[in-house]
Amino acid sequence: MRKNLKSIGLILVFICSLIYVSCHKDEVFSDEEQLAARDTGSKNVSCNGKRILRFNTLTDLQQAHRQLYQQYESNNQDEQVLANYETTINFYSLRKKAEDMADGIIPDDPNFDETKFTFDPILETLLNQDGMIIIGDRLYIWDTGCLIQSIPFSCANYDNLLAFFNAARTNSTDAMHSIFVDYNMQNINTCDDTNYDFETISENGGKVEPNRVKTKSKNGCGYEVVINSDFVACNGQWNTFKISTQFIKPIDANDPLNFFYVSSAFGDLNGLEISSSLAGPYNNIPLTFQDQNYGYLVPLQEDFYVRIPAGDINIFTISILSSIELLQGNSCPSFDAVNIDNSCPFTIKANKNYANSSEASWTFSITVPATPGCEIGEGKILWNFGDGTIVTGGLTETHVYSMPCSMQHLTVTATIGGLACGVTGKLLTKDNIPYGNPCMRENYKFPTYKSNVNGKKLKLSAKMKRNASGKTALKHVFKWSVLGNKTIKSVGAIYNPTANNGSCMEVNIASVIGPKTTNGKKRNKQKERFSSYYHINAMNPYKVIFTHSNGFNHTLTADDLYCSQ
Repeated sequence: MRKNLKSIGLILVFICSLIYVSCHKDEVFSDEEQLAARDTGSKNVSCNGKRILRFNTLTDLQQAHRQLYQQYESNNQDEQVLANYETTINFYSLRKKAEDMADGIIPDDPNFDETKFTFDPILETLLNQDGMIIIGDRLYIWDTGCLIQSIPFSCANYDNLLAFFNAARTNSTDAMHSIFVDYNMQNINTCDDTNYDFETISENGGKVEPNRVKTKSKNGCGYEVVINSDFVACNGQWNTFKISTQFIKPIDANDPLNFFYVSSAFGDLNGLEISSSLAGPYNNIPLTFQDQNYGYLVPLQEDFYVRIPAGDINIFTISILSSIELLQGNSCPSFDAVNIDNSCPFTIKANKNYANSSEASWTFSITVPATPGCEIGEGKILWNFGDGTIVTGGLTETHVYSMPCSMQHLTVTATIGGLACGVTGKLLTKDNIPYGNPCMRENYKFPTYKSNVNGKKLKLSAKMKRNASGKTALKHVFKWSVLGNKTIKSVGAIYNPTANNGSCMEVNIASVIGPKTTNGKKRNKQKERFSSYYHINAMNPYKVIFTHSNGFNHTLTADDLYCSQ
């Protein structure tokens, strides 16, 4: 009793002094009042009867998370600390929803899994029942994969973000694309940015790693995208390009959600026109939505055509932000961009033929329109495929890569021996060609196992993640409020790239993470972060065994982990 009173008292101090959440009855704001109140401090806001915690800044949220984490750890990870926090501010959290469902207080939802939002119990307590939280003037929904989503905060947009979430569950990419564009949504890659990676923050004792924002084109979760700009026509008035994509993605993956953007070195897009086979003639597709990082959004998801006035001496960049498995626990983004130098519009096109665990075949080509004035003079082309292979050949060459262990990305170059754009020896480049074993993953969440055993709801979860600091973390969670010993044990292999990434070294997982046993009703959470860099192999994934002293036994397997191709 004294321990609980002490916990409640400390939490009251924490709430009133640090995050300034109101200790009185929650206020219900109209959209206008909510926007007007954005700078008045953190509040427990209500939309349609659902409360959401609101923090003025990300720093405020980090501080609140740290304080609650310290309370939780100082009380030996007693979840009563988290329950007391929720009770004190009259807040229905994601954690509480999962608990109520497990205890039969609310009906079971077979599609609900709090670990799809986060594996961190502190963030579980700060997110509301739908996995949402307000930071500044934006409403966020969390994802334990790599991508979290946000939308300008209003109660109407709460419903829009829920609609996006429901569309993601059925992979309705057209609906997702429309909601994202129409309501000014954004996403943040938490695999790049530890400021938002609260699982890693908890692993660091509640501290945020400084200067850990790394923008990568890929994220080691089995999905790679390559964008091509194919110079298909010129007539003295226009240069025309076909914009297309190539993918390496898991065999079972649904269609990706694609966002294309266009920008220019000099900021002038007035002469550029866009068309597609479905959208009709050129100049019917407006460029209205501008992203400060990538340029103007092209309101299409599939291949399209761009034409640029031949006299427009400018460099244009076409970018793609593509993702799969959004809000399902294994969200995986990929990014690529291609530059079009309209003063010399020839480019390298990359077509994937196949990719497997031992090799990948790509065909690289330079398209020359069959139009006078757009030709390349006679002469050989010197190809450098980026892996140390250099050949002299023609406009099209195929190369087979031997697969290293970890995914990396190469630059392919072509030096034109003949006359092109008025010069001899013109150099063309193609960046970000994916090069690595498509069966290896740096980030993967196992399918959660849910059951009702002996009248109590049971949930088993596991995850591997490589964070922005380059460290691999394993997390295994055993939730079953039954007295006795809960044990988590891993068996099988994980894989460590050799020094030069030439191959994968098999490592017995039991040699780096031993069994963990806890006693009592609380969750058994096993987490380990390594200085080494590990992968899980879709062809031979490790397994996690969960046992209880009452005889319960279940093995969690990577049933939905497939090689990419």
